[in-house]
Amino acid sequence: MTAPSQTPTPAPQSMPMERAILWNPVKKESAGRPSGRAPYPVFFQQEAVVALQDHLKASPQQAIFGFLIGTLYRDPDAGVLYAIIDKTLRLNQAIYGDKTEVVVARLWDRMQEQLARASGRLLGWYHSHPGQGLALTTHDVETHVKFFAEPWQVAVIVASEPEGVVGGFFRSGSSQAWAETPLSFYELLQPDSIRADGKKRSFITWKNYKAFNPVSPKGPAKAPAPPPPETDDLTIHKSSADDHAARSAPVFVPTEPRAPAPPPTAPPPPPPPPRAKAPTPVPAPPPPAPRRTPAPSFRLLDEEKGKARTPVRRRRSRRGPWLTLLAVLLIVGGGAAAGYWYYILRGAPLPFGLQSLPFGLRPRATGGGGGAPTVTPPPTATRPAPAARVVDTTFVRFDRLSDTLSSAVRNYHDRAALFANHQIDCEGLSRGLVAIENLWINYNAERRDRMAAFDARRAARDQGLYGAVDSVESQFEQSKCRRP
Repeated sequence: MTAPSQTPTPAPQSMPMERAILWNPVKKESAGRPSGRAPYPVFFQQEAVVALQDHLKASPQQAIFGFLIGTLYRDPDAGVLYAIIDKTLRLNQAIYGDKTEVVVARLWDRMQEQLARASGRLLGWYHSHPGQGLALTTHDVETHVKFFAEPWQVAVIVASEPEGVVGGFFRSGSSQAWAETPLSFYELLQPDSIRADGKKRSFITWKNYKAFNPVSPKGPAKAPAPPPPETDDLTIHKSSADDHAARSAPVFVPTEPRAPAPPPTAPPPPPPPPRAKAPTPVPAPPPPAPRRTPAPSFRLLDEEKGKARTPVRRRRSRRGPWLTLLAVLLIVGGGAAAGYWYYILRGAPLPFGLQSLPFGLRPRATGGGGGAPTVTPPPTATRPAPAARVVDTTFVRFDRLSDTLSSAVRNYHDRAALFANHQIDCEGLSRGLVAIENLWINYNAERRDRMAAFDARRAARDQGLYGAVDSVESQFEQSKCRRP
């Protein structure tokens, strides 16, 4: 599929040079003063800059992809055709490999519907290269030439390197090195990014570009307004300069109705009229402290000495004979227990010449040292308490998704074998591809949350799944079947 040729109908408007910062790529050997003059100048609005960099931060280790949307203008004085990029259409699904042509072909029709709803023009695309350098690859060149053939369309490559974020604008041209030569561009500032003293605040964080205009230190990027709920894999980020025809971000064929807008809140009631200020009250004198009642006094028994005591009538004891009997039994029992311990357990010699005790009782033999016998209790086997089994549930869902995705890949290969033998048609083969793509979305979402804690086994399996899904994509392209 080749992008249809579009005849630009630019709107007349002077280039906003007073609200822009010129960014030039850093060169090892500078050849004169950079001017930034190039055919079809590009102005990158700050809200679109923030949206692209937030997309990169959300997936620093996985390739990202998106489209650049904006408007074409012509300067009536200079007659120059220039572009302003003010929206990004991001692909929420992670992409595998570097076959961007397949991604664009799959999303092309839906992207055109988004452009119609957003009242914008396709000005280019962006892609990230984790660890691959800052240049368009062979697949990127094929994608740009096939789908972005207009001379005013650009490709933006970004990457997170150890020294920081790097990026670059590229446009096809007559030179063979256009895919490796980044271009200059303008950062279009928001009104609050220009101070009263004329200094400008920038949101560009690319380490391989240098601002020609003086700028103030970069402040925290103002996050764009969150988009409405979506059910597809493309999200459009808009700027504050959109007209009334693009005030709501379009989405791709939602499968569920949008949630109704919350009812408007009632205006707050008007404040009550000011009341007359009351005179300051005179504080009343504090009440007198309550008098404490003196506590009753008590006299000790010693104070009763020397005083006549009133004879007290003794009460008759009610203790019966059973209490006396209980006391006698306790005394006898205690003596018997003491004798048992002294003569039987301790092994002391019996008194009064007794050689044995009745009822088969014998004093315990003493040790060889003549001292008290050592009582050794029988050993008691103690079992250690069973350790509680700890179940790690961190990777339960990730492992389940890995198994399911592997099973879906095997199922697709079985379908491919049946398709090669003309036993099933393209529709049957497409169902296997759709199942893998749906599982791939859930797998990548779980992978981002668990990737930092991967062990060697899970990391190797993850790389294998990436290669397996890439192989499925290549086999389906070779089948000449229409993508679902």
